[in-house]
Parts: sequence; C-alpha cells; structure tokens
Amino acid sequence: MMLLSLCLEEGLDVVVCFVNYKIRESADLEERLVERFCNKHGVKLYKDYPVQHGSENFQMWARNVRYEFYKKVYDREQCDYLLTGHQMDDHIENYLMSLERGSHGWYYGIPYEGYHHGMRILRPLLKYRKKQTREYCLENGVPFHDDESNFTDHYTRNRIRHSLIEPADDQQIECWLQEIDQFNRQQQEMLERFEKQYGEEIPMEQFVRESRKGELIRWLIWQKDRTGSYSSDYIDDIVNTILNSKRNGYIPVYQGLEIVYEYGVIYVNEPFEGYCYVLEKPEYFKTPYFELKDSGKVIEGVSLSEEDFPVIVRNGQGSDEIQLRYGRKKLSRFFIDRKIKRKERSRWPVVVNSKGQVVFIANIGCDKSHYTIKPNLFVLKF
Repeated sequence: MMLLSLCLEEGLDVVVCFVNYKIRESADLEERLVERFCNKHGVKLYKDYPVQHGSENFQMWARNVRYEFYKKVYDREQCDYLLTGHQMDDHIENYLMSLERGSHGWYYGIPYEGYHHGMRILRPLLKYRKKQTREYCLENGVPFHDDESNFTDHYTRNRIRHSLIEPADDQQIECWLQEIDQFNRQQQEMLERFEKQYGEEIPMEQFVRESRKGELIRWLIWQKDRTGSYSSDYIDDIVNTILNSKRNGYIPVYQGLEIVYEYGVIYVNEPFEGYCYVLEKPEYFKTPYFELKDSGKVIEGVSLSEEDFPVIVRNGQGSDEIQLRYGRKKLSRFFIDRKIKRKERSRWPVVVNSKGQVVFIANIGCDKSHYTIKPNLFVLKF
C-alpha cells in the first residue's frame, strides 16, 4: 500500500493486481480494502482467485500462479515495469534463508532490478525497513492490513523474521547488508571470470583443473535458468558424478534442463519439443534447424515421387532407421559412430514419406529406393 501510494504521489500510470487464494478469513477483507482504495483514486484493479489442485508446496505454487497472473496483466496493459513491495527485511530474510538451506545462486538477497516471466521488475522499497513502511502508512493515512499468517512460525521465513531480524538493532542490520554486498561482489567477479574464460561448453580437462568446480557447474546452469537455486550438496553430487563417471552421461536438473558430459566436454542441454513440417510438393525454404534447397551435394539429396507426398520433415528419433544400398542404418548408431552430441540429436532432420517410411536422414543420405543422380530435394542441416 505504501508503494501504491508513492506511485500515485509521483503521478505514475499504474494498474494493480490482487491475488486472493481464499485460504485466510481476512483475505476478503484485504481485497475489499484494496478495491476501495483503487476506486477512490481511479486505479484499474485486476483480481485473480487461483485454486491449488496438486500437492505441490503451497508457497512455490502460489508464487508461480501469482507471477503468471502478473504476466497476463503486464502484457494486456503493455506495462513497462512490474513493481513489487519487497523491502529491506525481505532482502535480509532471503539471504539468511539461503545460508540456512545451504543454497546458492549468483545473487544473495533480492536485487533492486530483475526479470521474471519476461517482465522487467523493480523493487523501489528495498531501502526501507518493514517498520518504516508501517510508519509511512500510519503517518499518511494509507490503509493497510496485516496478514495474520505472518505472525506464526509455520514457515522458515517467518521464523527467521521473528527470531533474528525483528530483534536486530541497526548495527546488526548494517552488518548483514555489508555481508550481502561483499558476497554479491565476489559472485560477480567469479561470474565475470567464467564468462571471459569459458563458453557454453567446458572442456573436461579444464573442468578437472578448475578449483571452483561447483561454482562452474552452477554457472553453466545459470546461463539457461536464472531463477533456480541449488544447494551445495546437490551441486557437489553433480560434480562427483561427472568426475567418477567412466562413460558419457547426463543429469536431469530442472524443468527439462540437463547437465551433459560427453566427448570431452560438459554443457547444459535445454528441453526441445521438436518440429514437424508437412510438404505437399517439393518446396524450398529455411528453418532454424535445416534448409530445403533445389541443389546441393549428393549426400544431401533425395528423389521424391508423387506417391511419396505428403512428406514430413521432422526431428529425428533414436529408433529411426533407413535402408541404404549397403544395409540398414539406425540413427542412434549413427549418432554414436559420429560422436554427435546429445543437444544436436533431438534436432536432427529426417524425411518421412506418405507411407511412414524414413526416406532421408541428414548426413546419412536417402534410402536405396529414392536414390538417383538427379535428386529433386536437398536437405541441409544447420
């Protein structure tokens, strides 16, 4: 409410989002309070009433649905920023919670500016203590409501708030803030070193020599997922698995991400949903994965007849195989023989005719019944 009041004082064009999970008796009172304030000041208000159906951790679920709702409003109203009311106590709580859990990211506490769900986020109240926001509202006649669940110790955040932060004097608060700044500077220096020294793939030889292996793994993941937080034990397990493995392999991380170690390198593989293009006749165009042309090398060409159409150009699957002049060739075997990386395999172009036969596989060639010296379609893999 302080944040909203300050926005109105500054004459900013704002809309308000209110999420009511309907799990507290006072939630409806809070909703009416916000609605009256918005009506009084001519502020557009969006409301959402999500219902949890699964057994996912409530706080995690609530945060996800809350930001999904924000994103819908953000896009609909063509907003420039999402402003949140996080304040200094929240900043310190996040830091202390990370220490207690042993989880680390590339930033401790809460940054003033960030991005989430494609929204640019600002947190203008981080320089204020929680008690200062209350004092502002009381002095300026701004209505507010206390969430009674904050007075219990049911959640780790509440326990840390009540036992450590609220009793802390100004000296202790300043000490925590300095610790956070120091940690963040160290993390930023390490991040800059990794970015300068490494690319998206880490050579295994360099990884073995690296003194901060855990941080290097964390950095690899961070390049693809800047929202996750992983415990030191979890990261250490990944490091030990890689160092002790005698074969190529991969480790699922989060939402489809994988740490892959193969052919002398380590990298993070992103989830890939696949692609499928339907051709009613020979066509020539470019996609992010391949290009169809009317000329090319012999191994890139296939001769298609009218009976073959419609044909499908899709991403390959490990079970795909093709009948060549010298025998059958499985795509999975080709990947192994050529040491094709896992991140490339799911994007490999394959051509399937109307009978469901694989008639062409990129870099392998066409099947024996579709081979001529004058192909009418060439498939170039990117």
